[in-house]
Amino acid sequence: MLCVGLIRRNVTPMHRLVAARWRRLALSLASTLAAVALLGGCVSRNESGARPASFDPTRLNELLPPLLKEQKAAGVGIAVIRDGQLIWTGYYGEQAPGIPVSEKTAFNTASVAKTLTAETLLALAAKGKIDLDEPIAGYVSSPDLQADSRYGLLTPRLLMSHRSGLRNWAYDYANGKLAFDFDPGTRFSYSGAGVELAARYAEARTGKDLQTLAFEHVLSPLGIQEVSMGHIPAWARNRLAVPMDSAGVFRSVAELDASLADDHANGAADDLIVTVPAYATLLSALIAHDWLPARERLARETILTSLENDPIYACPQEIAVHCPSAFGHSIGWQVYRYDAHTVLIHSGSDAGENALVYYSPDRKDGAVIFVNGANGWVVMTRVVELVGDEPFIASYYRGLVEKVMHQSMPPLTAVTPRASDRARAATAAAR
Repeated sequence: MLCVGLIRRNVTPMHRLVAARWRRLALSLASTLAAVALLGGCVSRNESGARPASFDPTRLNELLPPLLKEQKAAGVGIAVIRDGQLIWTGYYGEQAPGIPVSEKTAFNTASVAKTLTAETLLALAAKGKIDLDEPIAGYVSSPDLQADSRYGLLTPRLLMSHRSGLRNWAYDYANGKLAFDFDPGTRFSYSGAGVELAARYAEARTGKDLQTLAFEHVLSPLGIQEVSMGHIPAWARNRLAVPMDSAGVFRSVAELDASLADDHANGAADDLIVTVPAYATLLSALIAHDWLPARERLARETILTSLENDPIYACPQEIAVHCPSAFGHSIGWQVYRYDAHTVLIHSGSDAGENALVYYSPDRKDGAVIFVNGANGWVVMTRVVELVGDEPFIASYYRGLVEKVMHQSMPPLTAVTPRASDRARAATAAAR
């Protein structure tokens, strides 16, 4: 099933991927080559990294329906932004059995929630309602952590840039209790629990819950309504994208995400329920008329935690067309710098669903890609590749799929092999 639309009006003003989740991306060389054949040709490679002058959805329309079937993913919703304006949306596959994905489909975008939490905290900081460098200990209690003197070192800036010293969630510890693995501020450790602590600090300082703050300071001024943090609202109950497991079977939210089904999810760091148009409006606003003052805008784009030597995210130099000159976490985003060019990214992966959002503040382009399917990363990477605005990011993600999954993901673009490519081919042939 396919629904696409061109938009000609003005718009209303890889959380960290663990190896186990990458392995669930069931890409095989045979299926990938079959997908390439379906294109009936190749698009020209853009070695410079500059975006194409125009956007043509033809190849997405050709590739995505069979690719969803091959990857056992239910559906995908996409928005493309150029010059700060939403120019195209496309919807493919099924929201639920027999129901096509559409602009009304509400996706669980998992850790993309962290971007809205970050934008809310940055807006609050810009208005002097919170201080990103204030210790949270005076406002937030934590039975697991507060007996440790290092708890007094935690600030929203450290927590939102994943330098808290905490693991992702309490269940990552044998005893089910949060604890410091290292001193806060010294190195990287992706932590949703840390983001939740930052949100609790903002709530304590303002006396309002996070979703109320998000609507008051970010969403409502932009006319955005169809967003929910950590629970399934009434408006989404018959519109929710049903998750699909890695075997291609639709599963209930209660089966795969019981906390969300029971309205006990961690909405600051996970389980953001949102439609493609709603998030695209937010992303367009970030690009076209960022509401933050220069200091907070710089905080969003400043790399605080490097990922250059990370075992998952380190750039696969033997595969990627061009590795970033610097990349890592800022407050709530991943930042990739290619010399003067910058891309801000966040991904989300939960059981049965995946999401990827990105934008460039200098080129003023971006995209929203939401998938209800555990095997969504191959689909999302192909979408980035065919949208064509960020070819270096596309090749980087293809490289991660190859590096972490040990599976081949050939480019869909016409390639003149580099020396390293020829060397790898010669080595393979010799075997």
